[in-house]
Amino acid sequence: MTVAFTPKALKQLKGVRAADKATNRVSFSGTMPWFDIDNLMAPTGLKGNDIEGFVEGESLLELEFIRLARFVGQTVRIRPQPCTLRWVDPRTMKLRKHIPDFEVWRHGSTKSIFIEVKYAEEAELLKSEHDLIRANFKKEGHEFEVWTEAVIRKQPRATNVEMLFAQAGPIENVAALECVRSVLRSAQGETLTIGEIRERSGLRGKAFRAILRLHVRRELVLDLDSTIDERSPVYLGRSRLDLHLGGSVVSGLDV
Repeated sequence: MTVAFTPKALKQLKGVRAADKATNRVSFSGTMPWFDIDNLMAPTGLKGNDIEGFVEGESLLELEFIRLARFVGQTVRIRPQPCTLRWVDPRTMKLRKHIPDFEVWRHGSTKSIFIEVKYAEEAELLKSEHDLIRANFKKEGHEFEVWTEAVIRKQPRATNVEMLFAQAGPIENVAALECVRSVLRSAQGETLTIGEIRERSGLRGKAFRAILRLHVRRELVLDLDSTIDERSPVYLGRSRLDLHLGGSVVSGLDV
């Protein structure tokens, strides 16, 4: 998803930072929607709410990261280019500055994490610099992570996220959602597969779309690191969100 906006058009979009700030970027590739499903009919939320809106990205890879953060794991809020870190480079003793690509907030944490999105080849060239930046963020009490296409585009998770994105719009089949909820309640804690839910609900394709929608709504959890098909188990509750999380600073999956 790459949508270009002029500064005038940006000013007319609620939920996007002021146009002058948005166009201070080196480049501007587009935006990715980040709305509360329960509030899609009023996507700007309460007056002054900056949690929802259109999140800006400078590249296709950044937009893919935003989409991944939206549908995988525990991210509750994200901000593009949130701050400027000023630090002294010990190699040259010169004052330098770094603007991270994103700042994210995660469930269960009071501190934000700063994210840099780079293609692997460039990230390897900048590794020593990123290590220094990470150390300076740590002095401020924050974590710093570098994400590459190896993680963002990892399969089958990336394809699964595309399917979830297609079920994140303002229109939903309320009857199908309630039918799937009823099947899950009647299971009394038993872990069902997608195929079993489709069979018990009698909805077939509608049940599959409803299951995806309920994942987006965080009412159930699918293992996005496995191909989603008839055999996929469906877990209840947010407690299973760590099923597909974990990893190192460079390739962490716990956005």
